[in-house]
Amino acid sequence: MATKHSNTSKINLKAAQPLLIRCAAFLVIFILETGLIGPKIISSKIFARDHFTIYGGLGKALIFTAIAFSVLAYRKFNALTKLSNKWERSNIVYLVFALACYIAGWVCVDKLIGSNKDFWFVLLIHLLLVASVVLFGIGTLGITVIRGLYKSYKKDILISLLVGAGFYVLLLAVYSLWTLLSAIVLHSVRWLLANINNIKVSVLPPRTLLLSRFGITVAEYCSGIESIALFSGLYAFIGVLDWAKLNKKKFFGIFVPALLVLFLLNILRVYLLILGGYYINEHIAFSLFHTYAGMVFFILYAAVFWAASYKWIISSKPEKA
Repeated sequence: MATKHSNTSKINLKAAQPLLIRCAAFLVIFILETGLIGPKIISSKIFARDHFTIYGGLGKALIFTAIAFSVLAYRKFNALTKLSNKWERSNIVYLVFALACYIAGWVCVDKLIGSNKDFWFVLLIHLLLVASVVLFGIGTLGITVIRGLYKSYKKDILISLLVGAGFYVLLLAVYSLWTLLSAIVLHSVRWLLANINNIKVSVLPPRTLLLSRFGITVAEYCSGIESIALFSGLYAFIGVLDWAKLNKKKFFGIFVPALLVLFLLNILRVYLLILGGYYINEHIAFSLFHTYAGMVFFILYAAVFWAASYKWIISSKPEKA
């Protein structure tokens, strides 16, 4: 029986593989798109002045919504295998329009940085950047697949959106903790740089590390607060879904150690980024500090954690005769 179940799982996974590849491709495009233009906006006066700050929290909420939907969709995995994976001409059209919106948005951002623009020009840039993300999503997945997802997972999509909104509220509630966490990251990284690599490094209050080649500010993007909020939200979400099956002692007992490991790995991430900037190119450190590199790190950590611990956390029940 176990062999038959294993074979069925492999067949289902193979059938859904093209769709999973498309989802992964969109995630890569989303990270690249925001990662390229993000540092340009964040390092300029327009970041706060023209309301680009709203995308930080909304982007994390969108990622959390996608993760929540992935968890729910996996539980109805057979429905994924029934979706059409045929590539259509309209996909290319949407991708072309998405690229055009992104390029136009990039050019407009350059002009906005150089001078003050009126409300309508700023609104146009916001619309172009949002449209590029939406069109890249449609072009990558395809209209037929999106319709199929909506038809098969209407309830799950609504739940995911509500969960994503709840996560956004949680993120706003805990965001003030980033100053404390960034201070810990700041002094931990300073110690690692000074004692392991003999690099001359000092701290310029409140949160800037000064090296001989460049200085970099350890702010909210490097504090780890967003990864901690994402992990905590996902942990609670899975806990609610599987409450009846959980070994409660294991579930609650491993949470704090898992968060601690996540935070320590975030310190290591910041440390390695600075080393990359110091020994290879200083722009590496600056660019990757202000992108979704932290989200890639979180996704990898969460995937490894749940793959390694999920079966252990679930209560073992005696098999029926």
